[in-house]
Amino acid sequence: MLKRLFIGLGLMAVVIICFAVSTETALLLVVAFALVSCYEIGDTLQKLNRNVVKWIPMALVVGSTLMIYFKLDLLFIAALFIVLIVATFVVCMKSKKRTAQDALMTLGTLLYPGISFVSIVYICSLPFSEWFAVFITGFVGAVGCDTFAYFGGKFFGKHKLAPVLSPKKTIEGSISGSVGATIAAIVFWYFSRNIVACGVWEVIIVAFVCSIISQIGDLSASYIKREAGIKDFGNLIPAHGGAMDRLDSLLFAIPAAYVILKLFERF
Repeated sequence: MLKRLFIGLGLMAVVIICFAVSTETALLLVVAFALVSCYEIGDTLQKLNRNVVKWIPMALVVGSTLMIYFKLDLLFIAALFIVLIVATFVVCMKSKKRTAQDALMTLGTLLYPGISFVSIVYICSLPFSEWFAVFITGFVGAVGCDTFAYFGGKFFGKHKLAPVLSPKKTIEGSISGSVGATIAAIVFWYFSRNIVACGVWEVIIVAFVCSIISQIGDLSASYIKREAGIKDFGNLIPAHGGAMDRLDSLLFAIPAAYVILKLFERF
């Protein structure tokens, strides 16, 4: 447990440093984790006897990142998405080892985790006050929920939340996670309220909603791993598993935070 905690804190420090240094370092960090995650998803699907084209979602992430960085119109990303759909079918039709199901499964990786990572890259390119608002609601909501859910489940957990997908998760832990994440987001907001592009009520609402969404993201990843018969997506991070094992909840929570704050007209 201590090893997992210290490594987790180290990862957090790396994330904060990369985002504090410059937009470029933040984008490089996100893209690096995105590429590893896309590879892990492809490898996992192969365990389900699906011969997906692994480079398709990677191409979406890299191409979209370049377009976002050089401030090209978002229509170019849509065009890239369409090109990759066509490329998927062309590659699969030409291959004797791939089926129509493999093509459809490859298209699925464009959405998960492909589009989710593209969304995060876009958010990282926003002005500081805007992406920081997403950070303290989506990121803190997800990471805080995971942390408080662990301790809440450990000390108070009695009723299983999803016994088939994740036997260790409890309803008490889930509630503790959402409450603790919301409080953590409020603390972050309080010390940065003069520079962040949202008010305390928006933080409370968005962080709480994102804490719930992050748990759905985590359970979704558990669902995939259960079907594939694996414990972790990879072994990139000692005591934590693969990149996807650390990012599964963020892939849902961060885009959700942006959308909700956008609906609140904060951007």
